[in-house]
Amino acid sequence: MFIFRGVNIYPGQLDNLLSSLPGVGSEYQVFLNQEEGMDKCILRIERAQDTKSSVDSQTVETVKTLIKNKIFVTPEVKIVDYGSLPRSERKTKRVTDLR
Repeated sequence: MFIFRGVNIYPGQLDNLLSSLPGVGSEYQVFLNQEEGMDKCILRIERAQDTKSSVDSQTVETVKTLIKNKIFVTPEVKIVDYGSLPRSERKTKRVTDLR
């Protein structure tokens, strides 16, 4: 669990939300840092294997809206190519807190 802007977030929550979306792969990473005294959350997600990059902007907005409505925070979402994030093998480190 990690806390972002006063909200307790479990990686499993993100996993469940992201797995329900078409065009999104199974791997993701969360980076937490501070910029100008404000906490910032960057969520990197993989594009699904056979999904074109032309729908990335729509996917980003869908992910932001879903997370805001279900978890009550709005991360910065970045989509990366399939296979560019480390594969999940049991306990993969998905959250990096640099605050």
